Amino acid sequence: MSRKWERMVTKNQKTINNVRKKQGKATIQETAKLKEKDDIIKGRSWMFPSILVFVAVFYFFAYPYGEISRDKWYWITGLSYIALGILMYLVRRPVIRITRTSISLRRFNGDKIVAPHDTEEITLNKGHIVIRLKQKNKKYVYTKLQHRFPMDILNARLREYAIQHKITLKDETV
Repeated sequence: MSRKWERMVTKNQKTINNVRKKQGKATIQETAKLKEKDDIIKGRSWMFPSILVFVAVFYFFAYPYGEISRDKWYWITGLSYIALGILMYLVRRPVIRITRTSISLRRFNGDKIVAPHDTEEITLNKGHIVIRLKQKNKKYVYTKLQHRFPMDILNARLREYAIQHKITLKDETV
């Protein structure tokens, strides 16, 4: 950045911070620090990638041997299933982000942001958690076996979140 631009940015930050202090709000730097305190808990999904690898193995063994020759597309198709399975295992991970104001859930179909007033109850267990929503009695289930989350960390943070926002909590970890 040029020096003139930097001076304009710092000048505008000072004026905005002064206005925010008068309103009783946090400054820009304090708000940025609060956003860094979001808990991001990552798991590892293995079921769909293993199905893709199984399909590739099945494709390799179920193909008729004598009738049709195995050309390059035979090998490209099978190896692409295996590569897609490995890529899905390494890249597409289920994530739960717990912020001060919401829970963001990512599974295979995309992100879902759940506000505290939309959450009916949270059930904690050693092997799984269940987040039940008020709308249409929908629930999200995360298991240690399927999603490979560190359940002790996840249970502790969800317990704090439920107490903070007065959400019904069923704690079956004891």
